[in-house]
Amino acid sequence: MNPTSLLLFKVFGASNVSKMLMEVSEAQRADTANSLVYEANVRLRDPVYGCMGAISALQHQVQALQAQLIAVKAEIRRFKYREAANTVIATSHVAELPPTPAPSPPGALAAAPLPPPPTLLTPPSALVSSSSIPSVYTSPSSYSSISSNRIPYFD
Repeated sequence: MNPTSLLLFKVFGASNVSKMLMEVSEAQRADTANSLVYEANVRLRDPVYGCMGAISALQHQVQALQAQLIAVKAEIRRFKYREAANTVIATSHVAELPPTPAPSPPGALAAAPLPPPPTLLTPPSALVSSSSIPSVYTSPSSYSSISSNRIPYFD
């Protein structure tokens, strides 16, 4: 007898091993025998928990790795949001800068600068009389009361 068979018979009993192997199809017997050998080795190393000890350790490892994955994904999101915010800030700063003229090729005529925008001839206060629109401004003395002036938003 080989040492593997002796190991199986010692852990599970000869009768139980033969019953288990006869219950599976002939195509699955080799895999079943390998599984029984593995289980017997684990049972000898850990007589209390056997395969469940190995399964439990692997489940804890999977949970720890999943927690690490969640933390790494959160960190990646923080970097992406920070990069997006920096891009938006940089873009808004560029938009606030005055446009720079493109360099002209050598020998080209310089274009005349654009004229300034037209000035408004009539002051805005003259366009709308203050008597036609009720005052929205309330003086600081009337903060405690709500104004009853009707403002014609939808009239």
